[in-house]
Amino acid sequence: MNIITCVEKQFLLTGRWRLSIPFGERPIRPWKRVKILQHLQFLNWKGFFSKAKRIFIRGKQTARVYIRAGIRAAGKASARLRSAGKRQRSQMIRRAAVLAVMVGVTAASVATVMAATRWASVVVDGKEKTSVEITSDATSDILARAGVSAGQDDLVQRQDLKTGDIAITVKTGRRVSVAADGKKNSVLLHYGDKVADALKKAGVTLNAEDKISKQVSVSVQDGDEIEVTRMYRVSIAADGSSKDVLVHEGTVTQALSQAGVSLGQQDLVSRALGSSVAEGMQIAVSRVSCQEKTVSEAIPFKTVTKKDSSLASGKKKVETAGRAGVKSVVERQKFQDGKVVETTAIRSTVVTKPVDQVVLVGTKRSSSGSKSGSAKVFSDGTLIDQSGQTVHYKKLLQGRCSCYCTGTMTSTGVPPAYGRVAVNPHVIPYGTRLYICSPDGKLVYGYATAADTGGAAMHGVIIADLYYSSYQQCMRIGTRTMNVYVLG
Repeated sequence: MNIITCVEKQFLLTGRWRLSIPFGERPIRPWKRVKILQHLQFLNWKGFFSKAKRIFIRGKQTARVYIRAGIRAAGKASARLRSAGKRQRSQMIRRAAVLAVMVGVTAASVATVMAATRWASVVVDGKEKTSVEITSDATSDILARAGVSAGQDDLVQRQDLKTGDIAITVKTGRRVSVAADGKKNSVLLHYGDKVADALKKAGVTLNAEDKISKQVSVSVQDGDEIEVTRMYRVSIAADGSSKDVLVHEGTVTQALSQAGVSLGQQDLVSRALGSSVAEGMQIAVSRVSCQEKTVSEAIPFKTVTKKDSSLASGKKKVETAGRAGVKSVVERQKFQDGKVVETTAIRSTVVTKPVDQVVLVGTKRSSSGSKSGSAKVFSDGTLIDQSGQTVHYKKLLQGRCSCYCTGTMTSTGVPPAYGRVAVNPHVIPYGTRLYICSPDGKLVYGYATAADTGGAAMHGVIIADLYYSSYQQCMRIGTRTMNVYVLG
């Protein structure tokens, strides 16, 4: 068996350099084994075949480079040969011949093996991790052989080349959060993706004036937080002027602050301060202030009646003229944009007290005319009242009348009083002057004015409700048939 063949086979099959022969071959005698090892030691055989082993791993092109390096090493050995003695030169020639044969056989074997070997390149995040020999076509096996562990979020791309080799690209996953429009979304991206890709995946569209925490062209990193701030153009009217301003998303209060509009405690805003701004929103600010003012007001006098027996019944005479008083009132005036919109009295002080007006009412009965305290009616459209005065009337209404003594204000806005009766204004209009007495003239209510109304009158149950100042008087009269004369 050829010694070089034995060495070369040992290299290819085991990757180790041992001087041995396969089973069944004729063994090399010990003295020849020593001699061969001496030749190889002289020619630095261990360093050469270490290079050949690396050639086997790195590929054909690298193999050619190191084979050339071996040839250069042989040239150096030739130079040593020329400078050596005759006997030494003879030994070196034999050694060089053996080495030349070994180099040729080894290079041919390496080339043959390399031609049949397939390789896979693995690139992780743009950097080539390694190239490994393909022993299994499964992507997971290739990554494991290259020492690459792909996570659940990582993107693994594979390309089978025409040469039989395989190119695998691994892009690690990047979890990124995108906050916009009050929502926060987490999206999965990979190495090389940009901020623009994150926005697109989150379904966020940027407007021309919106702001973003990172530029859209920047590559994302794992854990990045991207915030989008919406910008809106709003119109703000305040202090007599209006202006359009660009504000970021938020509340009306924040928009006013960005526009440089400050609010007083009592100022009014057309929009709720906590509401969100929107494109084209119009916000109006009304300035509100309060001011105190002192004014003088009149105090109306009261009218007091006194009975006077020296005066004929029904006659009135002013004994003491009434005089209004004066009071000082402090008012708080509320201004809105310079105009008074509300006035409230805070306190008042009486400056001059009013003087009551005293009116004398005659109670003297007349001896002429009709029977004292009664009325007399004639068919010519006249009657004589209880005071003996002749009265002309236009119309006579006869029906049931009742009495009442309660209430603080009539339907016509005047306080109830004797002589102000309640009627159906559709039958007897308000303000109509009346004279009311019983059909026989013995019970006289007297002169009255239609000033109030009531449910019974409106439903036609009665034709008039007569006001008395006391409950006892009402009980004395009760409900009865009366004549109501409409005076001219």
